[in-house]
Amino acid sequence: MPPAPDQTNTIENEFRIVVDAQIVLAMFLTRRDRPKAASPKRQLLNLLAQPTFRWLWTPDIFNDYQRGANAVEADERIIRRAEFDRVGFELLLAALQLEPAVGVSVKTMRDARRRISQAPRAAERDLEDAVYLACAVDGQAQFLVTQDSDLRSLGETYQGVYIVNWNALEVELAKRGLLVMGDRG
Repeated sequence: MPPAPDQTNTIENEFRIVVDAQIVLAMFLTRRDRPKAASPKRQLLNLLAQPTFRWLWTPDIFNDYQRGANAVEADERIIRRAEFDRVGFELLLAALQLEPAVGVSVKTMRDARRRISQAPRAAERDLEDAVYLACAVDGQAQFLVTQDSDLRSLGETYQGVYIVNWNALEVELAKRGLLVMGDRG
């Protein structure tokens, strides 16, 4: 019987990220006045086929994506100005499920919830965001990509995971040769 593959070595060679729902939903919104202009965030879809790229998720994150999509489609103000690509969104969810979900430990989730509860401003204490932190930690992600002020208020890193916005991730992807800057779709 051949030896089991070295999981640590595989993880070290992967670019591992957790993506919050705001980024995901923006990927599938197209302004009605500019239907040909896709979101630059949609470039992440091209990376799913890369063997060294891993988009980490948990069932709770998956459900958050779905709740967010339903909320977007139900928001008349958004839908008046933009179209939501439900088919593309569903294809992303199917593609993500080709890789197993990250198992999050109770301790990691508790620690993440505790950290968020210590945010200086009460408005930044959304404990539901803890699942993104916990997934990033237990999934050994390098980056948590978010526009969420609750998560961004935690600082630049959390337990070794960089908390970055889309622009910072775009720069990092370009440095790693996974994305050409200015490549908008």
